[in-house]
Amino acid sequence: MRRASAVLSALALAAALFAAPAAAAPQDFGVESVKASLTTAQAGAHPDLTFSFDIKRDPSSPANPFGEHDSYTATRNVRIELPPGLIGDPNVLGAPQQCTVQELLSFESGGSCPNGSQVGVTRISIYDGPFHEPVYMMAPPGGDVVARLGIVALIFPTFIDIRVRSESDYGLIAEISNASAAAHLIGAETTTWGVPADPSHDTERCTSYEVAFGCLVSPERPPGSRPLPFLTNPTRCGVPLEMRVAVSSWVEPERFDTKSAAFPPIVGCNKLPFGPQLTIEPTNHRAAAPTGLDMTLRLPASEGVNVLEPAQVRDIRIDLPRGLATNPGSADGLGTCSVEDVRFGKREDAHCPDAAKLASTEFEIPALPRRMKGAIYLREPEPGNPFRIWVVADDLGAHVKLAGQLQLDKATGQIKSVVLDAPQAPVREVKLLFKSGFRAPLLNPQSCGAYLSHYEFTPWSGNPAVKGDTQMSIDEGCDTGGFAPKLSAGATDPAAGQHSPFLFTLTREDGEQNPATLSLSLPPGLVATLTGVARCEGQAAETGACPPNSRIGKVVTAVGAGAAPLWVPQPGKRPTAFYLGGPYKGAPLSTIAVVPAQAGPFDFGDEVVRNAIYVDPTTGQVTARSDPLPQIIEGVPIAYRAIHVDLDRENFTLNPTSCKEKLTTAAVTSSKGAFATATSRFRAAECEKLAFKPRLSFRLFGPTNRGGHPKLRATLRMPEGGANVAATSVALPHSEFLDQGHIRTVCTRVQFAAKACPEGSVYGTATAKTPLFEERLEGPVYLRSSSHELPDLVVALKGPASLPVEVNLIGRVDSVNGGIRTTFETLPDAPVSEFTLQMPGGAKGLLQNSTNLCAKVNRATAKFSAQSGKRTTLHPEMQNGCKGRGGRKEG
Repeated sequence: MRRASAVLSALALAAALFAAPAAAAPQDFGVESVKASLTTAQAGAHPDLTFSFDIKRDPSSPANPFGEHDSYTATRNVRIELPPGLIGDPNVLGAPQQCTVQELLSFESGGSCPNGSQVGVTRISIYDGPFHEPVYMMAPPGGDVVARLGIVALIFPTFIDIRVRSESDYGLIAEISNASAAAHLIGAETTTWGVPADPSHDTERCTSYEVAFGCLVSPERPPGSRPLPFLTNPTRCGVPLEMRVAVSSWVEPERFDTKSAAFPPIVGCNKLPFGPQLTIEPTNHRAAAPTGLDMTLRLPASEGVNVLEPAQVRDIRIDLPRGLATNPGSADGLGTCSVEDVRFGKREDAHCPDAAKLASTEFEIPALPRRMKGAIYLREPEPGNPFRIWVVADDLGAHVKLAGQLQLDKATGQIKSVVLDAPQAPVREVKLLFKSGFRAPLLNPQSCGAYLSHYEFTPWSGNPAVKGDTQMSIDEGCDTGGFAPKLSAGATDPAAGQHSPFLFTLTREDGEQNPATLSLSLPPGLVATLTGVARCEGQAAETGACPPNSRIGKVVTAVGAGAAPLWVPQPGKRPTAFYLGGPYKGAPLSTIAVVPAQAGPFDFGDEVVRNAIYVDPTTGQVTARSDPLPQIIEGVPIAYRAIHVDLDRENFTLNPTSCKEKLTTAAVTSSKGAFATATSRFRAAECEKLAFKPRLSFRLFGPTNRGGHPKLRATLRMPEGGANVAATSVALPHSEFLDQGHIRTVCTRVQFAAKACPEGSVYGTATAKTPLFEERLEGPVYLRSSSHELPDLVVALKGPASLPVEVNLIGRVDSVNGGIRTTFETLPDAPVSEFTLQMPGGAKGLLQNSTNLCAKVNRATAKFSAQSGKRTTLHPEMQNGCKGRGGRKEG
C-alpha cells in the first residue's frame, strides 16, 4: 500500500507538473546560484562536501505550497565540475558494496542498494516540493565513465556519471543526462561523505523505499565495512578554486547556462607528507650495449581516515647517469605522434603510431580498479627542441595526455627528462619501461661501474622539492673498450692504368673506443684525374653547399651499438656526397664529406667533415687527413661502426701501372687518445698488357765549338694509356761534360726542406704536363747537396696557386765512362704526357763541349724502367745548330 501510495502520489505530481502553465521564455532558463562548503579545508583531509545549486525561477509562475516559483522549463542535463585535485575513491567500498542497477530499481518492491554503497544524501527541490534521497555508489558502466552515482529521484532512477576532464586540468565532472521532464527541478543540495562508513552516518541510511514516506532519520545501520576515506581534499594551497554548474533544458538541450561558486580555500599544505622514491634498473647490464630502462616511482601513503593524503607530485625531473646515452640505431623506423594523432586537449583515445612508442607505462591510483596502462611516444620535433614526448594513458575512462621533454646535454649527451604539471591524482606508483632489444632507445655507459641518476620531484603542495640519487650498475662486458679498427679497401676493377671506382671501409667493433680522426694513405700510384672536376671552396666548403660538378663520390656511415646500427643515409632521405675541394691546411687539395644528420624523424642538417689531401712530393702517394669526426650531434653520441667512402665519379680514380703488392693504410686516433693502424692489401692486375714506349729528345743551343757552354733542352713524351716510368738513367755523350767551375752555389738539404734554397742554386727550369691536371707543373732545377761526390740534380715542380701540388724529382749525378750520368731511381707512378727540362748555357751553363759538335752525331744513352717492370734503352741524338751531318732538326 505504501509503494502504491508513493507511486500514485508521484503520478499525481507528474500530472500536475505537465498541466502547469508554460508562459515563460525558455531562453531565460539557467542557473541562479551555486554554493559549496567543506567540513574541513585541510589539504589532503577527508571532508564531507556539501554542494548546492538553484535553477532560475519564473516569477510569473504560481508559487507552490512552499512559496517557490517554477523554473522556466524542465531541466534535461546537469553538469557539475569539481575543482582539480578533489578526488573520490570508489574502490574503498569494494565491488560487493557497490550498488547494481537492478538493486537501485528494486526500491518499488521494497528492496534497496547495500548499506555500504551509500556515500551521501541529497535534497532535491522540484516545483511540487522537496524530497530527500540517499546517494549510492554504483558499479561503473565502463567507457569514459570512471565512476557512477545513483539516486531515485522520487520514482525516477537517476544516474550521475563521473568523468575526467582529460581535455584540461584532469578534474572530475559529474553529469546527469536526460533527467525526467516530468519534474521541474528548481534546486538541489547534496552532501557527499568523506568517510562513508563512519558511524556518524549510520542514522542517515534511509532506503529509497523509505524516503517515499518521508524518512529523514533511519535506525542505526552500520555499513558492514571498516571506515576508509572516500573523498579527499586537493593537496594544493594558495590558489582560488571553484565549482561550476552548467544546465540545459529539454527545450534547448545544446545550450548550457553556467554559474560558478568559490570553493573553500584549501589550507595546511605544509602539513602534508611527501616522500617519493625512485629506482632505475637497465634491462641490459652489458657495457656499451643497447638497453631499456625499468623505472619505478613510488609515492607511499599510509591508509586511515585520520591520515592526510600525501602531497601529489606535480613536476618530475630525472637526470639519467652520465654515460647513458641515446642509441642512434633506435631512430631507424622511428615515428612520431603529432598533436592531431594524440588528440591533445580532447576527451578521445589517442591514435599514435606504434613506431613512435618509446616506453610502456603503468600508474597505480587507488581510485581506479586496476593499474592504468599507457605509453610514452615521441612527439614531432621542432626547431631547437627535437626530443619531445607524450605521456599517454587512454584507459579506465580517462584520457591522460601529458607533454614532456627529453633534454640532451649537447656536450656530454646526458639525458634529462622533464614532465611538468602532472595531474593532481593520488598516485601510489608509476612504472616506465623503456623498450629493450637491439632497437632500444638507450645505450649503456662504455665501461662497467655504478652510475647515479639524480631526481627532483616537486609537489603540488608548494613545499620544497624532494631531491635524491638512485644507483644502477653495469657489470657485464667489462672487457670492452679496446681500439683495433679494421680496414677494407680496393678498386672495383683492378686493371692496371685504368679508371675504376675506389672504395674503402673502416669498421669498429661494438664496445671499442670511437674513432676521432682518420688519416688514410692510398696505395702508391693510385691517383685521380682532376681534369674537368670543379673545386668546392670558400664558404661552400664550410657549409657543404658544393657545386654538383665537384662531386667525386659518396659516404655511407653506420652508427650506434648492437646488432642493428643506423645506416646513413636512410632511404628517402638526403643523399650523402664527397666533394673535391681546393687547398686546405697546407695541402694542395681537400675533400669535403657531407653527411645528412637525418635519422627517422630527426633532421639536424648536414655534418661537414673536411679532409686535407697531401701528396708526397717524392713518391706521389696520396694521404687524406680528416678533421675531427663529429662525436656528438645535438646531444646524441655518434658511435661509428662503419665509415664507407666510394669514389665513384666516372674516370676519376686511376689505378697504378705497377702490379706490385701495396697497402692502403689507415692511421686512426680514438676519442680517448688511443692510436691504431689498419691496413688493406692492394694489387693492380694485368700490368703486362700495358705498352711502354717513351720518346726522349735533346737539343743543344748556342756554341758548338770545343769549350763552349751550350743551352740544353730535354723533352720526354709518353703515349697515353701505357705504363708510367719508374726509374731512368740518362748518360750524356762524351761531347758534353760538367764544368765544375760554373758550379756557383749548392742548396743544402735543410734549405731545400725549408723551401729556402738560394737563388744561385737554380741551374735550370722544368715543366710537366699530365692528363691528371688541366694545369702544368713548373719549377726550378736545383743543385742540392748530396752524400755522393757530385751534387744531386733536383727538379722541384709545383702547380699553380689553385693546385699547389709539389713533385720533387731527385737525380743522382755521377760520371760513367768519362761522361755525365743522371739517375732518377724513384719516380712517382703517375702519368706524364710531356716533361721538359731546360738548362741555360753561356756563363751560367753547367755543360761544356769537349769537342766540336759538328764533327759527328753525338748520342745520349737513356735507360728506362717501367712501373710494370718492362725496360727499354734509347739513344737519342744530341741535336744542335750544326749544318749538315750534325745539324739534323729536332725530332
